[in-house]
Parts: sequence; C-alpha cells; structure tokens
Amino acid sequence: MSGTEKAMQGVADTLREFWAHRPVRPRAGRKAGGVATGIALRFQIDPVIVRIAFVALALSGGVGVPLYLAGWLLLPEEGDEVSPLESLINKGHSSMSHAQTVLLGVLMFPAMAFTFDSGGFQVAVTLAAAVACIYLLQKNRGHLQPATTLSDSVTPVTPPVPGAPAWDPLGAAPFAWDLPEPTPKPQPPAPRPPRGPRIGLMTLGVATLVVAGSAIAGAWAPWFTVPHVIGLVLAVLAAGLLLGSFTGGGRGLIWLMIPLSVVGFGMTAIDFDGSPSNLSSYNEKPKSVTDVRDRYETSVGSVQLDLRDLPDSGSVKTAIEVELGEVQVRVPKNADVTYRCEASSIGELDCLGKRAEGSSVDVSGRDLGENGEGGLQIELDVQASVGEVKVLRD
Repeated sequence: MSGTEKAMQGVADTLREFWAHRPVRPRAGRKAGGVATGIALRFQIDPVIVRIAFVALALSGGVGVPLYLAGWLLLPEEGDEVSPLESLINKGHSSMSHAQTVLLGVLMFPAMAFTFDSGGFQVAVTLAAAVACIYLLQKNRGHLQPATTLSDSVTPVTPPVPGAPAWDPLGAAPFAWDLPEPTPKPQPPAPRPPRGPRIGLMTLGVATLVVAGSAIAGAWAPWFTVPHVIGLVLAVLAAGLLLGSFTGGGRGLIWLMIPLSVVGFGMTAIDFDGSPSNLSSYNEKPKSVTDVRDRYETSVGSVQLDLRDLPDSGSVKTAIEVELGEVQVRVPKNADVTYRCEASSIGELDCLGKRAEGSSVDVSGRDLGENGEGGLQIELDVQASVGEVKVLRD
C-alpha cells in the first residue's frame, strides 16, 4: 500500500471513529436542535465557537443550513437509542416523532437547492473545509470524554457539632470546646497561572498582514476586490477562533467577525452599481408596451408586475426569474396570454386557473380572455426556484 493510500485509509478510519462516537444532542442548554451544543460537549470546546462556525457556513453560500439540518437528523438526542433518521427506518427508538423527522427531511431539499445553486465551486470548498474540521476535531480531541452540563458531584461535608471547634467537627474532645480556634498558618500566595498564547492578538496581526498584502497585490491582480479581501479576513478570523477553542482564547474575535460577515454578505448580495440583481424587489405598473422589461430577475425578493394598464393592442414578451421569493403578474381581462409557470425546487403555482404545488412543478397554456382571440398579445415565462407564482386576470 502506497503512502497516499495509507493516508486516505487513516482519514477514513478517523471519520468512521467520529461516527461511532458521534456527538449527542443535549436536552438542556441548546438553542435550536442542540447540534452545536452537542459538538461542543463532545470535544470540550466553547459552544459559542461552534455556533459562530455554523453562522459563518450559512453566510458562505448557505452551506451551514443543510449541514445543521443533517446534524439534527443524524445525531441522537440525549437519552435516545438512535438518531431520528435511524428511527424512521426502524433501527431503534428516538424521542422525535416520525412526522417531525419527515418535515426536517423535506426542509433539506430547498436548503440544498438554494445552497448548490449559489455556486458549485464555493460550496465544494466549504464542504471540504467542514469535513476537514470534523477530521481535525476527531483526530486531536476524539480521545476526550464528552463533557456534561451538570456540575460534578461533591462529597458532602459532615456538619460540625454545635460548639465544637473547626479542627474537631465531630466533637470527639468536649473538653476542648471552649478552646480558641488555632491560628491558621499563613499561606504563600498562589502562583500566577501561566499566561496562555495571545490568540486574539496573533490573529489580528495576521489579518492586518492579509489586508496590507491584498492592498499591494490589488494593484496587479483584479481579484483582490473589497468583498474578496473581507472573505480572506473572515477566513483568518475563523482559523483564529478554531485555534482559540483548543487553547482557551480568542473569543473577542467574535465581535469582529459578526459585523464583517454582515458587511461581506451585503456586498456580495447587492450590486452597488445601481441595478440590484441579487437582493431586490420589483413593483411595476407599466402604461405602454415599451415600458415592460424583457426580463425581471432577482435572487431573493419579490416581483409584482401589473399589466392591466397596457393598451388593447400590440404584443408583450417578458421573462421573470426568482430564486427565493414571490411572483405575481396581473393581466388585462381581454388579453391573449401564453404562459409557462415553473417552481424548479419547491413552490406553489396559480396561473390563470391552473394550480400545482410541491417539488419541481410547472403549468403552461394559452388563455384568450373574456372576448376570445384578438387584442393584446402577452407571452410570459415565469420561473421560481423556491416560492409562490401567481398569474391573475381581474
């Protein structure tokens, strides 16, 4: 067996060991499903670090959402025999009902559709980084016993007999009850604990170097834009938090990561050149055929298009595409409408009397209106990945 094969075998063995001794979702101290808290207790790290990691993954193409749902389905709850998904296939008992398990499984589909549609390369890299983190945790801290949220039991102290001195709590020498307490010996001052590594300062220093290096490199490489530099800084801060979770420092980096994550998400979700394309809404009521755009497109938002004020003659052709949101188109009573409505992931359609709902549904047809054929010609192509689509005539 070659060195590469041995390395891959070692990684596989470590991941199998992680599964065999996987975290347990606690009933106390959790915020939602207990996935982050369970991971933190299993590897004895700060649960805040794990929660921040899931938030960062959610902002990185949405990967954190399906990963958290997968953990909810695959990690058993405290006191259960198996995980909810294993219970669904009759491998043991879980306190989560089958209906709740199915609901979580259904939610995985829109979460994964939104994630993988945001960019295949980014999602692949983020998933690889998540698997690498799991591998490193199991490799370095898998030998630790899971922590508990309950305090350790303390041996009860026998209460002293009334009147007995502290050095004779059982009162075995009654003649000495009236004697004064012995003067305690002066204790030497406790040694100052050794100062741990300054993970926060080290991480900030590396982040500063990244910003300075990016500013210099930006003069020759156009890739170093502000959103990309923010992404690099967030990666450095995340690495500092991960290292701090093992050494007990760096928690102050969280308060820098949160605003940077919000700014980075806003800069990548909104096009600041004046024509928002990723996070926007449309509410238009054109008066003439030329006022109707050829295409309305947004990633997250809604499109409200009212065509009832258009003239009774001419032709209109437009396409509407929404990744996550709502589309509503109103057409005149007498217009001839050729339409196609689709929800590629999951959604609800109501297009001129034709309805459908569920996963990957579409309806199409031609509606001539109240006066039959003739008049304004409208051609609609409406697509939504996750959301609601309506084409109404009133």
